Amino acid sequence: MNVSLYQIALKELEDHKEDIRPSDIVLFSEPLRSALNFVVRLGRFSLTEFTKKLEFTPEQAKTIADILVARNLLEITRFSTAEETYYQARISAMTRPLKRPPLDIWKKID
Repeated sequence: MNVSLYQIALKELEDHKEDIRPSDIVLFSEPLRSALNFVVRLGRFSLTEFTKKLEFTPEQAKTIADILVARNLLEITRFSTAEETYYQARISAMTRPLKRPPLDIWKKID
């Protein structure tokens, strides 16, 4: 029985009924695991980038992304257009830029 990588990934996602967290990514098979690691680290990405990482057709990648949106790992950003859909990982490895502390910080601490 020859089962495609897409069908395996789809079955794994459909079997996972609750929300998907970044810690759940290690349970998935390749190439889904590598693609999800990539997007969580990247934070924001396009459907085209996701498709290239998965090496699936654009329709298959869209189906996978829709499931990940429904399982609250990804969200569609407001930057999406009719030509390209952009996603954001709900939890990513990106950090916020640090602000300088106020000058009177030590007075507040003492």
